Amino acid sequence: MRVLLLSLVAAIAVLGIAFWIYRGTQVFRRQLSEFEPTAYESSEAGRQSLERAAAVSERVSWVLSDGSRQSAFYVAPRNGALIVYAHGSPGNGLGLISEALVLAERGYGALLIDLPGYGASEGRRAWDAMFVESIRRAVDFAVGRPEVEATRIGGFGYSNGGSLIARAAAADERLSAIVLLATYSNLAEQLHHAFKRRTPGMGHFAIAASLWSGVPVSKLDTVAALQRMKPRPTLVISGGQDRQIPLETADRLKRAMPGADEIVFDEAGHLDFSTKLGDRYFSSLAGFWDRSLGSKPGGRDAGVGAAKQMGQ
Repeated sequence: MRVLLLSLVAAIAVLGIAFWIYRGTQVFRRQLSEFEPTAYESSEAGRQSLERAAAVSERVSWVLSDGSRQSAFYVAPRNGALIVYAHGSPGNGLGLISEALVLAERGYGALLIDLPGYGASEGRRAWDAMFVESIRRAVDFAVGRPEVEATRIGGFGYSNGGSLIARAAAADERLSAIVLLATYSNLAEQLHHAFKRRTPGMGHFAIAASLWSGVPVSKLDTVAALQRMKPRPTLVISGGQDRQIPLETADRLKRAMPGADEIVFDEAGHLDFSTKLGDRYFSSLAGFWDRSLGSKPGGRDAGVGAAKQMGQ
């Protein structure tokens, strides 16, 4: 009987390990898909986004030090201030177009970047030093435009893009203010949190897939970047229903940058700030940018109505 019981326990253990490895393999493959090419032209939604952007923006580009060409969508400011937008993963430069268009109604310019390997940009989706350089080159582009005031350039990043904006701002004081939307404290912690809900330990497989893809996981640390950054206006926005980012992350980011503002929208998740919150969300953004970059004549009040006029 004892031998039979031990055999049963061993069989259950083997089955458990086999299931854990099976689930881990699924997570590994899913995380790898985060780094696959997704050109705009490959989907109907992407083509529609391009058509929408073409009516209000100019396509611009620059070349990074590794020779890869970066693409972006540029909306000239009417009040001298410009915001550089960094999307998440997977995503593309038009991921934050709703925010950009509403703020453009207040006169703010926009530079929506296809980060390396995303959208129409060349390069690897590694979120490495080339990504930080891409933000720096975007600021170079903005400074070179006569309609942009060099002291009134902000950075706005969503999720992975928020961490990137913090890293870029820590190295480039020309980003006078930043907004971090649904941004993690560090990538390793975020992956453990996002994949632990059903099976413990799955974050290790997601981290392994990221490392396999060339992502320097340990360097994607938003808290550390904010601690390196010289003080400047910072707004941290999070959603109370976000299943990707722990709710306490916003407080950690706020503490890392003394004087930072924090807004938690209880009903928002990870992806639905503009669609679910509408004018409350847009007005919060407009108020922050008006305070941090200096509001000047040149645009109308931001609001849902303005977004709808532009095809929202």
